[in-house]
Amino acid sequence: MALACLTLASCSANYKKLTFDSTEQRDYIARLDSFRENKDLFFKSNPSSPLTNQQRQRFYHLNYYPPNFNLIFRVKLIRESKPEQVGIQATGGETRPAIKYGKFEFEIDGKKLTLHVYKMIGDGANELFLPFIDETCGKTSYGGGRYIDLREDDTGEYTLDFNYAYNPYCAYNHDFSCPIVPADNYLDVNVDAGEMKY
Repeated sequence: MALACLTLASCSANYKKLTFDSTEQRDYIARLDSFRENKDLFFKSNPSSPLTNQQRQRFYHLNYYPPNFNLIFRVKLIRESKPEQVGIQATGGETRPAIKYGKFEFEIDGKKLTLHVYKMIGDGANELFLPFIDETCGKTSYGGGRYIDLREDDTGEYTLDFNYAYNPYCAYNHDFSCPIVPADNYLDVNVDAGEMKY
């Protein structure tokens, strides 16, 4: 896996697309497949699975896009100068408190995009929450959008990998209430990576 520069700071850029040689691609796919197999096992057999008992009896696996190496980026977190507390509506009707913490800027298919980063109050202090909707939603991916989770670190630089985008629990079971994607996290491109419709 390679970057054109050693760090984003040395590139004077907010993002770089990661590149992989053939060996790195094979290793990456093996890790991704293992992650997905473990998630399928959790959904099938774990009491904390979002699936009902009836759903688990007929569950085989979740649906995924093939690995997409064009949607893996190294990004710089652009922090909000004055992070503000906001309310994110949830599917159950309640409002979840969150901090609008920063944003990532990058490009897909030549389009400049911004993905706002939140910290949900009540989650771990280092948990970063990235909900998004894209042009696949309601077609090949869940209509309510998908999430990516990251853990904050001291570098300010992160791997934004859409192959790990996942559905909220309410995509499987309406008994769950999930944060609704804020309007400013709409990406007007196809993000054909990660989890598909269940």
